[in-house]
Amino acid sequence: MSRRLFLATLLSITLLAGCAPTSPLGQASNPYPLTEPIALDTLVHLKTGTTVSTEQMLADITDDRLVYVGETHDNPASHRFQLTILEAMIQRYPEHLAVGMEMFHQGQQEVLDRWIAGELSEKEFLRQLHWYETWGIDYAYYRDLLSTMREQRIPIIALNVRPEDKMAVMRGEVTPPEVTDPYYRATLLAYFAGHAQGHGDAETFIRVQNLWDNTMARSLVEYLTQPTHENDHVLILAGGNHIRYGYGIPRRAYQLHPLSYSLVGNHEIEVDDSKQDRFMDVTLPELPLLPYDYLLYNRYEAGPQHMRLGVLLEQHDDGVVIGKVMPGSLAEAGGILAQDRIVSLNGEQVSEPFDVIYTLRQQHPGNTVLLEIERQGDKAREISIPFAPLSAPPR
Repeated sequence: MSRRLFLATLLSITLLAGCAPTSPLGQASNPYPLTEPIALDTLVHLKTGTTVSTEQMLADITDDRLVYVGETHDNPASHRFQLTILEAMIQRYPEHLAVGMEMFHQGQQEVLDRWIAGELSEKEFLRQLHWYETWGIDYAYYRDLLSTMREQRIPIIALNVRPEDKMAVMRGEVTPPEVTDPYYRATLLAYFAGHAQGHGDAETFIRVQNLWDNTMARSLVEYLTQPTHENDHVLILAGGNHIRYGYGIPRRAYQLHPLSYSLVGNHEIEVDDSKQDRFMDVTLPELPLLPYDYLLYNRYEAGPQHMRLGVLLEQHDDGVVIGKVMPGSLAEAGGILAQDRIVSLNGEQVSEPFDVIYTLRQQHPGNTVLLEIERQGDKAREISIPFAPLSAPPR
């Protein structure tokens, strides 16, 4: 190279360097942030920073074989968004659609199949699932989704790990594969620091989360690789932490069985007073990944109001007995005493605590329940208890 050409090239490089920005570009997780204040129910295509309509999003994502929707478990707005996507996928693929759900573990698959076949009432469905023990989130959040799947005969895939397998990992009896994804590990450590506040073991926490995501990805792929399902489209419903950024279920499923997919989620920009305490104090790392393809900005809404008697229930050989009555509770105001046996509730026989819990969960402010109780072997008596609204809905 001649001296003149070398100097010209050096000058060009120097000038180019002088044009470099003095501040970093936008975050990789939000490369094109909206410049205007974000209104409720704004839906954004994050790759381009473009506001889109629900119809535009649906036309795009339903082309893919897999649609992952991250939820906030106890936000009604999150579940309405899921229902909108489910209905669109049913309309487009009525004969080749399934729904994979984090909420159910593999040992519950037979119960799910019977529910979709129309063989179980809602009460019996929840009883056989042991819903209040295994998932625990208010069923009212999921009722419309699960009823729609049943009405349309859409198969449900139980994605999650069996409780006994989870406990084996927690006890150190089984070690799942090592976590090699640095973004996944960094995020889990941040959640552990904010949630556990120094208590417990971070590596056990990471191992369990890794087991969940591995199991859910494998459950999904096992379904898709069956000859009868190889052309199916699947809607996957799970907590946002299993879907956001793609490193949870989506990346693992793709590595096992590459299929096109979309990531959809929501972000709460307004919070109902009853949900203020639901946020964890977590500082998440900045990752070079988009959290979702489409993000809905919504409100963290109040949940359904149900009623609590304010008692501890015990299962005895002769039925369900009141173990303790809480001071100031509706039960105390109604005259219920410890050791009372509940014979029936609203005219239905009570044989286990589930019968009481399920019936109470169906009540709303202004309802009255009628309990038939036995006290110390005396003749059964009836107690009527009116339910007033709670100041905050139960979790």
